[in-house]
Amino acid sequence: MSSNDYEIRAQFEAKCPPGDLKKWLGSPEGIAGWWSDHVRGEAAKKGDEFQVRFPTSPVGFELEVSEMSDDTVEWHVPESPPWWKGTTIGFRVSPGEDGGSTLLFTHGGFAADDPIIQMITPAWVRFVDNLVSVAESGKANPAVVNN
Repeated sequence: MSSNDYEIRAQFEAKCPPGDLKKWLGSPEGIAGWWSDHVRGEAAKKGDEFQVRFPTSPVGFELEVSEMSDDTVEWHVPESPPWWKGTTIGFRVSPGEDGGSTLLFTHGGFAADDPIIQMITPAWVRFVDNLVSVAESGKANPAVVNN
């Protein structure tokens, strides 16, 4: 096993079809609707690059779409922020019960003892829970607003 094989995993149930979740993951406008309201670039296909800004971070978050399929969206973090360098963020969407969806979120590529895990795990749960709420309502509601 490599030293960077730790992965955060969380599963969410949504009361909307898989496509309603996925549409919030494939464009800067969609991502800005649930995560941070400051997203620039492209996020629709493999190889696209986008940047996300947060008012509390001294550096921008640079992400590259590494997979975009019917059921999976993955973003790779090549360099920035340095505490996420080399990690991959994934969203796997599948049909759930009663016309809903199941969303498996992952953020992997960390060392198991990386102290950032304790900080980002609850933040990701809050952000992805917000993604589910936004997808269910169909209305943007960014978790982070930059002033």
